[in-house]
Amino acid sequence: MRAVLMVLSAADHWTLRDGSHHPTGVWAEEVVEPHRLFTEAGWRVTVATPGGTPPTIDTLSLRPPATSPWRARRHRRYLAAHAAEFGHPRDLSEVDPTDYDAVFYPGGHGPMEDLAVDPVSGALLTRALRAGTPLALLCHAPAALLAATGEDGTWPFAGYTMTGLSNREELLNRFAREARWLLEDELVARGARYVRGVLPLRPFVTVDRTLYTGQNPASSARLARRIITDVAARPALAVSVSRTVTASPDRVYALISDITRMGEWSPETYAARWREPGRRFTGSNRIGPFYRWRMTATVTTAVPGRAFAFTTAWPSSSTWRYDLEPVEGGTRITESMTRATPQMAPVRAIQRLVGVRDRAAHLRASMAATLERLDAALRRDKTGSTG
Repeated sequence: MRAVLMVLSAADHWTLRDGSHHPTGVWAEEVVEPHRLFTEAGWRVTVATPGGTPPTIDTLSLRPPATSPWRARRHRRYLAAHAAEFGHPRDLSEVDPTDYDAVFYPGGHGPMEDLAVDPVSGALLTRALRAGTPLALLCHAPAALLAATGEDGTWPFAGYTMTGLSNREELLNRFAREARWLLEDELVARGARYVRGVLPLRPFVTVDRTLYTGQNPASSARLARRIITDVAARPALAVSVSRTVTASPDRVYALISDITRMGEWSPETYAARWREPGRRFTGSNRIGPFYRWRMTATVTTAVPGRAFAFTTAWPSSSTWRYDLEPVEGGTRITESMTRATPQMAPVRAIQRLVGVRDRAAHLRASMAATLERLDAALRRDKTGSTG
């Protein structure tokens, strides 16, 4: 089952320039429509807020001119039917974005008040971006991106194309003329490539790598549908690393396809050996001294000098591939791993217990170490053959 983390603002007001508080919260349509579409698609939805505080629905979003009477009634009924879920959200500090297939932030003016300066939310967004977890932010919710900071202190979303409620749309609200800052202005000032639709208040969605943004409440359903469609077509986990070595593709292939030696170089795998030479092999895996498992793999691609790939059976159920590209003075090796489905919750729990909270980062480091050891072996072989 696919899973989405829905992060809501816990604010019930928006502080204006003169220090007064404008009552606000989360915009009803931006919560109801994505939640409904995710649920109908069979996804598990987890609602979280800063501090686990129940969100406030902006009353303006449930009456004209913001919405029609019949749509307001539908939204009220949906919110009432899911009152227990929205009334008891998870604490944002207790959730891990990499446990989900996507992270979705609805808008309303609430995010301008709390999520825009929330370090917990900012760290969650930074981690999800680094792990490749799709991030979707709607209307005012891109304000939450402003709280994200990279390890080097820079804004990790600089240069990303994104949208959000435009200045033109914002200023349709009279009270917004007293705002301390406007979303479009702040995103541009921080280095985003802000774009907007031709017509205001009409659906408009942008996608840049794993960042999905919707411009306004009318974009709610379109943004959710785009996430559902794209996640269905993408692997649950995909990691790749590359390294250039001073050896020919044929020589590199000879070592990569030698399962026994490759098993020695991987930080996780040991005692790998062929069951059916050139077709099936087994190996033992470990993360630390306590987490160990056995795997069986089947070779799917074996093209000398070009590519070697295999799939592993349950419980890992993943595809590993080595692509070889001749470059000046050697070969560029790209090792990649993909999983079509998320790991089971008990497996993720065990990995966290042994210190692996970010599986993608752990795999990336392990794969980089494997290629480093492969490079060292190639250098030793070259020295031995010429000495």
